[in-house]
Amino acid sequence: MTENRIMKKKTTLSLLGYIVVFFSLFSCGDKKNLSKEDLLLAHVPMPVKLDSAMRHSFDTVTYKILKKLNPKNVKSFKVSKENYLKMIDQIPVNADRVAFSFVQFNKAKFPNKYQELTKFDGSLYLLYYYMDKSGNNVGNKAYAMLDVNNTVEISAADYQIMENDYIQKIKPQIDPVVKGPQGNTLRVKITKDELLAYKNKVTAKANVKNFKITLAQWVNYETLLTSTEANILRKKLKLYNDESAGQMTFITDCQNAQGSDVESLSGFDLNHFCPEDCP
Repeated sequence: MTENRIMKKKTTLSLLGYIVVFFSLFSCGDKKNLSKEDLLLAHVPMPVKLDSAMRHSFDTVTYKILKKLNPKNVKSFKVSKENYLKMIDQIPVNADRVAFSFVQFNKAKFPNKYQELTKFDGSLYLLYYYMDKSGNNVGNKAYAMLDVNNTVEISAADYQIMENDYIQKIKPQIDPVVKGPQGNTLRVKITKDELLAYKNKVTAKANVKNFKITLAQWVNYETLLTSTEANILRKKLKLYNDESAGQMTFITDCQNAQGSDVESLSGFDLNHFCPEDCP
């Protein structure tokens, strides 16, 4: 995160700003009466200290391991506005969330297939699929949308191969980063409600070009949050404990046509990761 962005967010996400956002959300007449437990993360960007700490922790620990495994590994991916909104618009009626699974793509296993993914040969990548409340893959397909021109459909069998390669070849190398015995993240999940709320914010902005998905990792947050920030985020925080520290996740930023962050749409961690939160 750049210094300019940090300074901007310090201004926009001040304690007073959180209080204004918090109470304005619950006073809106067109929303059902939400309790603090029901406050959507799509309405609350990550507090700047926590955001910065999560990115920095990944950069200085896990990312160094990944680069040693394969110099092709990257920490940020871009997604076009069209592909991102398509992901949301196509959520099936019987799915209630989108799951993003960590995978490893090995092109030798898929001759003449998935040509847009060959640049990620041997490296860490993310595929998404639609999940129901029981944790099932709705439609038995997965999709690649990171750094591709058009979303790529992945068969269930090929998805399983890619996920297994992550589990066998990458995950054991980064499991020791995690404080607890559960090991590193298999997938992160974002609820349909969160994505729809975030989409509403995106479509209200005129100058949105793409999104940036940046890898990060969970950190101990007690010293990073004010009591007000912790209270607003308590629905998310209650899922994690000290043993979650080190688990991979990602932070979503939004960029305009000039390549600058759209501040009101950047710095969002809408995710719950598995493990800990597994169906």
